[in-house]
Amino acid sequence: MEIDNRKTLTILGCLLVAGFLQTTLVHVAPDWLARWLGYIDWLMLVTVYIALQRNPLQGMLTGAVAGAIHDAQSGMPAFGVAGLAYVAAAYVTYSITALVVVDNLLVRYIAVAASSLLNTSIRLVFYALLGLSLPVLAGGKTITANFVFTLLIHLIASTLLYILLDRIFLKGDDLRRRRTLARRRRL
Repeated sequence: MEIDNRKTLTILGCLLVAGFLQTTLVHVAPDWLARWLGYIDWLMLVTVYIALQRNPLQGMLTGAVAGAIHDAQSGMPAFGVAGLAYVAAAYVTYSITALVVVDNLLVRYIAVAASSLLNTSIRLVFYALLGLSLPVLAGGKTITANFVFTLLIHLIASTLLYILLDRIFLKGDDLRRRRTLARRRRL
């Protein structure tokens, strides 16, 4: 398998920006917006996007790095839980894309929804087993509200974020190149 250094650096840059957004965007936004932005897990959304590219190793490594970034920034004593949740999200996303070959908005929504629910569930279970409070549930939110709002916000944020990431990763150019190559092979 060939390693593309440019793509690897782009992924790392996206993860660092996502980690920065996850920790600072809530603090600089107005109160009415910060409440909603607190539900967005930018690192998970980037991990799901990379896993949608149908490269399981790259998706899982992205999830592991995203988890390390999250755990290092959060200062939580349960180091590794976020990494496990992100790797599981990448695996579920890859499993979905392996079954459905088409890459469209519906497939992305299904992948984000499944990953979001799995990510939140894993954190909830492991934090409960370790006797820690789940940071997302701070402020008296119920578990059901957390699942619902997280899911809705992730679907909305992923739509906008994935348009930007498609441009960063030149997805349209890559798709045009593959179509041109396929047409040449038919002739």
